[in-house]
This record gives sequence, C-alpha cells and structure tokens, in this order.
Amino acid sequence: MIRGYFATSAAHRRPFVNAHFDFPSLGLAGDIPLLVDTGADPTVLAPADAGRLEIPLAQLPSGPPSAGVGGTTLTVSVPATLTLDARSVAVTMRILTPQTPRQQRTLRRIPSLLGRDILSRFALFMEERSQRVMLLEPHEADALSLT
Repeated sequence: MIRGYFATSAAHRRPFVNAHFDFPSLGLAGDIPLLVDTGADPTVLAPADAGRLEIPLAQLPSGPPSAGVGGTTLTVSVPATLTLDARSVAVTMRILTPQTPRQQRTLRRIPSLLGRDILSRFALFMEERSQRVMLLEPHEADALSLT
C-alpha cells in the first residue's frame, strides 16, 4: 500500500503522494510531491519541480502537447523511473514547458500531477474526513470485502 496525504493550500485540501524520480540519462534524481489527479491522463512534471531538479529542458526532445483547463502547453520528454514507496515504474516523463509569459505565470503555481497512466495500476481510496489517501496494489484491493 502506498500512503498519501492531504495538503492544504489556499483553503483547499488536495491529495498528494510522494514520488522519487530517477533520470538515468541525465544523471539526476529527486523527490517530488505529486497531486493525485484522476482527470489527468499522463503523469506530468511541473516547471517548478523540473527547475528544482535542475533538468536541462532545452536539451530534451519535444513531447506531445499537454491539454488541460488552462489550455495547451508544450512538453519535453525524458525516460525516467518513478518510485512510489517500494514500487518502481519505468515511464517516459512529460515535463511542461510554458512558452508565453502568461503560461509561465499560470504554471508556476501548479504542482506536478500523478495521472491515470500510473493511477490505473492501483485502487485509489481517498477519504477526506480522515485525511486518508491510499493506493492499493491489485492483490490488496482484491482482498477487500466491498459487497
């Protein structure tokens, strides 16, 4: 089981899990909190987190554009290993690369997202009243009696 948490920002409680990223081709690694986002198809790294990890965005190949509530943003991509607790997954990580000053201002405030590409491997349980966020392995979810 992977345990997450609720973090409060601007009077909103949002579900997060901590992730470790390893970028072997760049010789970089680091820990990043990821917002659990069931509306996001891919897991994406926000510009601020890419900056904290000192990822050289200009050296990376273009990735598919990312579309969301704020519009469409270009991305770059890089092979990575994402680790949640003891479970590691090889991914092609998308990193948002805002182009316009407006996109840069807007995306400065958003966190990195844990999307359905990773969430689909787990059963997600969120219970805000007790502030529990849990990602269960398939065998853990199958063992629950929910009927």
